[in-house]
Amino acid sequence: MPVPLDRPGQTVSDDSETRLFAPIPRWEAPPPPPDPVLATPSFLAPTLNKQDAARERAKRNGLARPEIDATPIRRGLGPAASPLPSATERAVGMKLGAERLSVSTAIISGQGNWQRNDTRFDWNVARGWVSDGNLLWSAAAGGNLQASGSAEQNARAVLGYRLQPLDIVTLTTEIALAGSYTFATENGLVTTMTPRVKVIADLTQPLSMPWRTTLDLNLGREMPLSGNAFQTSASALLRLELPTP
Repeated sequence: MPVPLDRPGQTVSDDSETRLFAPIPRWEAPPPPPDPVLATPSFLAPTLNKQDAARERAKRNGLARPEIDATPIRRGLGPAASPLPSATERAVGMKLGAERLSVSTAIISGQGNWQRNDTRFDWNVARGWVSDGNLLWSAAAGGNLQASGSAEQNARAVLGYRLQPLDIVTLTTEIALAGSYTFATENGLVTTMTPRVKVIADLTQPLSMPWRTTLDLNLGREMPLSGNAFQTSASALLRLELPTP
């Protein structure tokens, strides 16, 4: 029963201040169960791969970082005593990313002696083939900066369409636009357009061969947008692949 306020000699306890400064209860998540692989000491299982287990645990906890493929670029740096002929180009650099999207830089020497007159710095950003149904496209941009000479920028874009007239035949028609610009030179802009037709035929079943047989035909015609220096290229490749057990 509430106590009336008009009675003399009686006071009402006010706990508003206590409730205002009372600590707020916090919910703490229970600790995750220990991973049996990570909890195993290394001296008991030296061949146990803990990196994959740690990577999977980071993915479950939302702490995993995206992996970036890093591939070193190393060309023409073999031993001098090699019986093969010496390389005409030496390069060192790094490529980041996969074939779908990659960024690469390299220092290249044409004669292989790292001389000033034939050394340049290359860079390239490429977007590999992207398939949207039967529509294909790719793009790339790059350039180089010579130690003694003019810098150059280049770009390339390819748009193609793929169809399958037969079960064993894949036909791809594409058109490539490429351009390069060299600074500090007259008429430094060069642009070309190249229509190309590719045919890939899987002859494994018609020939009834124990290995996979693929015929690759390629025909292209490079046409400069300014000038008349046309170039025609054609290639045929018969690939035999023996499946391994």
